[in-house]
Amino acid sequence: MNDCNPEIDAQLNALSDLCCETLGTERTLDPDRVQRLTKALLMSGFVQKDSQPLSAEIESRARSRCLSTAMHRGGELKAITESIQKAFNRQVTWESAQPSKDSGTRPANISSATDA
Repeated sequence: MNDCNPEIDAQLNALSDLCCETLGTERTLDPDRVQRLTKALLMSGFVQKDSQPLSAEIESRARSRCLSTAMHRGGELKAITESIQKAFNRQVTWESAQPSKDSGTRPANISSATDA
């Protein structure tokens, strides 16, 4: 993605660095960090292209950043990037969800719901 702004580029690089840190170790992805980065990416205006999903972009960047490790652990890298892709997809779904109209108003706290 050569046409992205510096903020999106930095977040994509951070996600690919996270892949490289996790690759070949016993550590797993930090879900909080992945959520923060994917949310920041979404809020920065990142849009997936049909021809290249987020996972492919991160995998490509990770391969160039940690070439020797990624070369020997292609399946593991694919699994890591797919996990990030799923987190991004959940974030997109969450951010685009509209509140339901049939949920009535509710009191903000106990004191407003009682005569106390």
